[in-house]
Amino acid sequence: MASQPLPKSARGRPRDPRTRVAILAAARALLERGGLTAVTIEAIAQKAGVSRPTIYRYWSNAPAVAMAAFLEATGAPDAARKAATPLAALRAQLHAVADAFAAPTGRSVAAMVAAAQSETELAKAFRNEFIARNRDATRVLLEQCIAKKLVSSPAETDLALDLIFGPLFYRLLMGHAPITRSFVDRLLDVVIPARD
Repeated sequence: MASQPLPKSARGRPRDPRTRVAILAAARALLERGGLTAVTIEAIAQKAGVSRPTIYRYWSNAPAVAMAAFLEATGAPDAARKAATPLAALRAQLHAVADAFAAPTGRSVAAMVAAAQSETELAKAFRNEFIARNRDATRVLLEQCIAKKLVSSPAETDLALDLIFGPLFYRLLMGHAPITRSFVDRLLDVVIPARD
């Protein structure tokens, strides 16, 4: 009887969660101080006290690290988890997105993304690390609100999500009006009015 092959072990040392935290903290500090152009692999490595290969074990490039740091700084998942109802969680999720966009880091990220070509690493990281995750989380909360009959069911969920996020991005990129929590509340009241 042939012996079973041994399972392959993971290459290298196991990842230390404290290393990831240090890298993200360094990227966030660089982002806040100098915008996305300040977030380089070299600068992150120096500030976090890690090697460049260590950073590459977690992320493929500097924009991906910056977006991960930006995403964690939004607090959207935590805000939604603490809410008592799906509708309150939906509002909390979008309030956190509005807060992130209204902060200097959010404006810096938006300016860089607006100036970038759509297929650059920066634009892809923003799309995948921030927009897609927040949109997916909002979809789940919206579906819970609809199932519990807390809001009127939109004719098309994807269109409703576009109508929610579109004005946020428009204000972010055009800068003609502030992105506030009250704006988010008015937007939700129009797009998915609460049921009586």
